[in-house]
Amino acid sequence: MVRKRAKRVKVAAGDSSMLTPAQREALEEEIRCALEDGGQIPWRSMTESAAFADVTYETLRREGKAVIRQLSKQNNPSIKRPISDLDEAIAEPEPAEDRVGELEALLAHKNQLLADEAKQVEALRQQLAGLQAVVTDKDEQLAEGEKLQKQVEALQQCISELSAIIANKDVLLAEATARYDALKGGICQLASDG
Repeated sequence: MVRKRAKRVKVAAGDSSMLTPAQREALEEEIRCALEDGGQIPWRSMTESAAFADVTYETLRREGKAVIRQLSKQNNPSIKRPISDLDEAIAEPEPAEDRVGELEALLAHKNQLLADEAKQVEALRQQLAGLQAVVTDKDEQLAEGEKLQKQVEALQQCISELSAIIANKDVLLAEATARYDALKGGICQLASDG
């Protein structure tokens, strides 16, 4: 097999921009075995091995894609996994620390939502307390109004009773006056007859 040189790419400081021939050969072997077995390519475990100790994960993935493209052109019959399934082969399960980070971010977001909801509930409680205070004040005003209404009705009843008494007194006074006038007239008549 003719071994191709790895392409140079721009990488961050401290990153190896290309693989050594031995690393390239080891990478080709790892990828070929993974494809022949129909499994996933162990990118992260390779970065932790002694063979790729000085190679970053990003560099290994870039170089690995080049190897996969090369293998796809060879149409090796021993490869059980379809080369057209390369995206799935390249994608491996996220490491535990990444999942933990995602879960922590989700938890933080959930806590923020709960905090916001708690603030909204507290604001609603304050509004409800304000409304209850207004209702209580209105009830007190209504009760005071009902009390005044009863007092007015009682005064009206007293006035009606006093008016009836006065009217009765007027009748009695008129009767007494009539009797007085009658008696006075009788006395005058007797005096003139004598």
